[in-house]
Amino acid sequence: MRIVLDARMYGLKHAGIGRYVLNLVNELEKRKLEDDFYILLRKESFDSLNFKNPKIKKVKAEIAHYGLSEQIVLPFLLKRLKPDLVHFPHFNIPLFWLGRYVVTIHDLIKHESKGKETTTRLQVFYWLKFLLYRLIVFSSIKRAKKIIVPSDYWKKKLAKNYSLSEKKIMTTYEGADDFLKKQKKNTSDLILKKFKIDMPFVVYTGSLYPHKNIERLAKAIRLINKEKNLLLVIVCGRNVFWKRFKNWLVKEELGSFVKLLGFVDDSDLFSLYQKAEAFAFPSLLEGFGLPPLEAMAAGLPVVSSNATCLPEIYGNAAYYFDPLSVSDMAKSIEKVIFDKKLQEELKKRGAKQVKLYSWEKMVDETLRIYHSEVIQRKK
Repeated sequence: MRIVLDARMYGLKHAGIGRYVLNLVNELEKRKLEDDFYILLRKESFDSLNFKNPKIKKVKAEIAHYGLSEQIVLPFLLKRLKPDLVHFPHFNIPLFWLGRYVVTIHDLIKHESKGKETTTRLQVFYWLKFLLYRLIVFSSIKRAKKIIVPSDYWKKKLAKNYSLSEKKIMTTYEGADDFLKKQKKNTSDLILKKFKIDMPFVVYTGSLYPHKNIERLAKAIRLINKEKNLLLVIVCGRNVFWKRFKNWLVKEELGSFVKLLGFVDDSDLFSLYQKAEAFAFPSLLEGFGLPPLEAMAAGLPVVSSNATCLPEIYGNAAYYFDPLSVSDMAKSIEKVIFDKKLQEELKKRGAKQVKLYSWEKMVDETLRIYHSEVIQRKK
């Protein structure tokens, strides 16, 4: 059986899909495979990767994501490979690809988080792009033989929004990376001096897109500071939304309660987690919600939004709040950081919860989906 995996997003920095593809490919490389896999890679990854597994072959596919060449050139490349099945790890599937495929839909966030606050483009271009996005997602979902999603929440949402049978949609939970556990424990205060942190703090890592709801989190921290001292430390890449948020902090006079660090390396992140009181996650929309799982793996108690799939993923290992209520958010954070018994209980539950998720298990389930589709084709 010939299976093509579109891995052009392999290892994209700061992108959840890039991490998903990277782990899928890396796990396949470890397996004793029965099938022949053809891995499509952009030039940088193609040049740096050398597979030792004889059943895996790399194919150069210097085709940009979301561009015209993806719609025109990619179908010809796929046709030349003559696959029994293609796995697209994202919705960006050529409209003219008529072969058999499965697709991973990580979320429908762009369906629900839309408008002028979510873009840096002129509104006319944004809405044209949004309409094209909806067309491609609709086409990708309707034509797929199977759809892979990272949670039952999105399985039900997808089935409802697109009038699909839930039998067509398969939940395969993603893995919780334990890369932070590989870091050397450092209980010294050097990390606090490095980043000029001089009071108790909670930490957030992730993007600053509007659906991440960070403005309400900052307001909740201000509310807590009416009675107690607490800092919000934000670790994220610097982009347009970072600049917008920084300007908003100045406008709202919240700068004294929030420290924006930008990107930090894994060693510093782990040290911050060792010193933080809790990990705060106020998101309104998530596909899987990986950062809090990574925080749990590093031994940090998690205070989380109760929105979308998050209660499904974190179970009883997080302390939840209403993400639309600043006061509820503040009360929940306060409860966790000042109740040491609760902190320890959440740490124990978190360590147990992360064991439910592994990339190995995700790949096992993905391979079963591949085989079920090809078997159905041969009947």
